[in-house]
Amino acid sequence: MAKKASMKDVRRTNRALILRHLLLNGPTSRIEIGAATGLSPATVTSVVNGLLAEGVVKGDGFLESDGGRPRAILAIDPDGAWVIGADISESLVRVELFDLSLRRLAAREYPFEERHLETSTVRDILRDATRGLLDEVGGHRFRMLGLGLGVPGIVEGTTGDSDDAIIHADVIGWHSVDFAGLTDELGFPVYIDNGAKTTTQAESWLGSARGLEHSIVVLIGEGVGAGIITDGRLYRGSSSSAGEWGHTKISFDGPSCRCGSRGCVETFVGASAVLARWKGTDAWNGREADGIDALFAARRAGDEAAISAVDTLIDQLGLALANLVNLYNPQKIIIGGWFGDRIATDLLDELRRATCAYALEQPGNEAVLARSKLGQDAVALGAATLAIDRFVETGWPN
Repeated sequence: MAKKASMKDVRRTNRALILRHLLLNGPTSRIEIGAATGLSPATVTSVVNGLLAEGVVKGDGFLESDGGRPRAILAIDPDGAWVIGADISESLVRVELFDLSLRRLAAREYPFEERHLETSTVRDILRDATRGLLDEVGGHRFRMLGLGLGVPGIVEGTTGDSDDAIIHADVIGWHSVDFAGLTDELGFPVYIDNGAKTTTQAESWLGSARGLEHSIVVLIGEGVGAGIITDGRLYRGSSSSAGEWGHTKISFDGPSCRCGSRGCVETFVGASAVLARWKGTDAWNGREADGIDALFAARRAGDEAAISAVDTLIDQLGLALANLVNLYNPQKIIIGGWFGDRIATDLLDELRRATCAYALEQPGNEAVLARSKLGQDAVALGAATLAIDRFVETGWPN
């Protein structure tokens, strides 16, 4: 038998409904909040008064109404709290400070080489970045909701807290690593999730997937991953590893993958794989972004090998995307990641045609392919939402 909800549980649920509505929909009135959430006017007033007292919601003027009193408009107070989002990519750690409206206030970048990053180095970076970012904007730790960390690979754990997370990220040499104790080191909560999932949450809140019930965000760089929104919620699977699209197979006897298998999507459409088809293995090792620039320039100049490499990319990526279309029937597939952004900028029409050619006719014709609106900030922005999401559901961190 399900446990009966206490009054405290009910108040927390009502608070979360209203706060989430304000975060995702912007300034609105009490009447509109009630209509959107189904809460009574008395409940809305009680919860809103509490949020005003917390300093996370503010009055935002008045809206004239026909024949009645002007309606007070409510909005998230951007200065009500701070949150940090961090993105660990294949060659860079990006750390960004946001206000409660998710406006970026400051950012720092820490490049690294050799495709390996010690977790002790990440701890040092996060400590340095936190001090520097807060000093830069005059922020205070007591208003910090927490830090969200987006990482490549699989994140095991039941809570999302850093003390509970085990990370497997071959692309940067991490095998069952953890960040236990990082919350105590920084002085505020730390939450960790896969970078494709944090990007998907950012796209769902603020980007190209906003308002959609069924969408997929694919990230393409050196590695390849996906985040899946179904029925309006991020799909995680039984142990939070859903979305490892880069390690689904499109060939039995394809190239070897770092996961130990062969023929994975990543070995065909990842940046290194595409460059290897053009110029040979390791031709651009460590300079993949420069290599992709050179590849696209050579294609425009009529280089036959470059044309062939890009045509093969379009065909194989179209096949891989068609598999997603057939499996999940999304309204939209959003393409992101540093290489994915380049693909979506230069090749979107060709990629649409290839995807439709391999997908079943009905879902293929319905699915929209689109470029991410959030660019290089997407992982860090999505990571920041981890802390905000926890705040919405549970209140201020202890």
